[in-house]
Amino acid sequence: MKQTSKKTGRIYWQWTKTLIAKKVFSFSRWLHIYVSTALFSLLVFFCFTGITLNHAAWFSNDGEQQLKIAPLPQSLLSSLTNDDELALFNLQQHIEKLIGLDQVRSIDVDKDLGEISFDYPIPAGYVFVTVYLDSSEIEIEKKSGSLIGLLNDLHKGRHSGEFWSWLIDLSAGLMLIFSLTGLVILLQNNKRRVKGIIYLLLGSFAPWFAYLFMVPRIS
Repeated sequence: MKQTSKKTGRIYWQWTKTLIAKKVFSFSRWLHIYVSTALFSLLVFFCFTGITLNHAAWFSNDGEQQLKIAPLPQSLLSSLTNDDELALFNLQQHIEKLIGLDQVRSIDVDKDLGEISFDYPIPAGYVFVTVYLDSSEIEIEKKSGSLIGLLNDLHKGRHSGEFWSWLIDLSAGLMLIFSLTGLVILLQNNKRRVKGIIYLLLGSFAPWFAYLFMVPRIS
């Protein structure tokens, strides 16, 4: 009676393991397919820009440069002249409405020259604004790089804003899921499991081998 009970328990446990494994493999396959579909455009983008970043000398970074002059409102000029507490803040708000940007990198106030400058970095370019108090003018200098320069900066997340930074983090997380679910699917395939694991190990150790023996570094 005990042997029959043990045998039944063993069969039930094996059946449970098989059922769980099937569900895991099925879910991994489903997740792998839809994550890869969602990541398709981002994977192509990061692969392409990885090449352009690695060979930046192949591409020209020449872009357009524009210079625009806008009048400084009299109310802001009076506020700045009288050193009002909110004068600089109000000036910044006015400038950001003119240029459509709101992430200033630096503000430089030179009272002796009567100049106030605002630096707004953007991917592959910048917007530099200089306010001349004597002439009541706002000079807006815009520089935009080439398309390849823009794509390269987006790849690096350089001056691209918080939303793009989160998008890079999200895509990295999804790529990790994509890789891990691919490994789970590989383990399911009995015929190709051993060969797949060999390629996995080769692919994992190759970059470390290249770094240790091919890349210059401080010893």
